[in-house]
Amino acid sequence: MISLVVCGATGRMGTLICQLAEHSKDWKVVGKVSKQSPLETSIQHGEVIIDFSLPEATNHHLQLALQHKKPIVIGATGLSSDQMGSLKEAGQTIPIVYSPNMSVGVNLMFQMIALAAKAVGKDYQVEISETHHIRKKDQPSGTAKMMGMIVQETTGVKPPIQSLREGDVVGDHTIVFGSPSEHLAILHRAIDRKVFAEGALKAAKWIVGKKPGLYSMADVLSLVSS
Repeated sequence: MISLVVCGATGRMGTLICQLAEHSKDWKVVGKVSKQSPLETSIQHGEVIIDFSLPEATNHHLQLALQHKKPIVIGATGLSSDQMGSLKEAGQTIPIVYSPNMSVGVNLMFQMIALAAKAVGKDYQVEISETHHIRKKDQPSGTAKMMGMIVQETTGVKPPIQSLREGDVVGDHTIVFGSPSEHLAILHRAIDRKVFAEGALKAAKWIVGKKPGLYSMADVLSLVSS
């Protein structure tokens, strides 16, 4: 049984993670971090931290993880370039998994996008669209940005992103590679938010005992060579 501390425990994702962990024989939730219950009160009891708090709180949690030498899984989206730099630096001291989307399916989609972009190069036009619920703050989503980054790194062309906020949509992401002769569309649709919580717990179990480094879900899922 692994002792777990969840940051952002009163949010939608944090609540789901706690519920899944508490109904599993693999986990013991020893800390539920919120504004009323800071990480300082529970970090020493946990073997691993999952952070789904707001970006401004993530900075503080990362520094505490460094101080206590605790592995941490970060699913917060909307991180700045400075914050990403801090993650890379911290990865020299502690193991970190960072992903804007913890879904297994989405991370498989990233691999498909890289393969398609490499195959078609600049010969096809690329467009990305994403739809989420009206409460999602970052727009476009971190997942859509990652999709665009993969294409840009491969082809040198930054694709446009159409971003919509509607109702209670969990998360739809589509990328289309198009030529005058054909269109190739890759779609991922999240049906239940539980998929992100399941991925976060998978990452947390994987990172315990790992060497320092900044890892992604591709590492967790063995989609890249170690």
